[in-house]
Amino acid sequence: MAAPRQNRKADAMYKLYQQGHSLAQVARAFGITRQSIYKMFAARDFQLRQRVTPLPFVIFDGRHYTLRHVGYYGCTEGKRGYLHRHAWEKANGAIPKGFDIHHINHDRTDNRLENLELISRSEHAIRYPSRQNQHTKKRP
Repeated sequence: MAAPRQNRKADAMYKLYQQGHSLAQVARAFGITRQSIYKMFAARDFQLRQRVTPLPFVIFDGRHYTLRHVGYYGCTEGKRGYLHRHAWEKANGAIPKGFDIHHINHDRTDNRLENLELISRSEHAIRYPSRQNQHTKKRP
């Protein structure tokens, strides 16, 4: 007798996960939420990978920010956003449309106010042309 359709789907999801895809990537591939995948795997006692090391994080203004793969600290709860933008807005008010917050010393994890400056997106593009700005990964 063939396995029920739902079990085949869960097995296909788990196979994708075992190939190295994250829960979020598997969820996107099947058009459901990451939490749904997690609950489905837990209900079936599927073994999940252990996170190798916890990601660095900071607490600012009562909110939890985790270091993202792009190098910035991003809020992981409630309203999403980057720490450098939140820090700037808390001290100086809203960021005007068409402006960016730039890290003066190019260290995306250094979110001290003295290291942040408000510059127009056009000025940002002039100072840091394509493939050389803070939004692109440096390649050797």
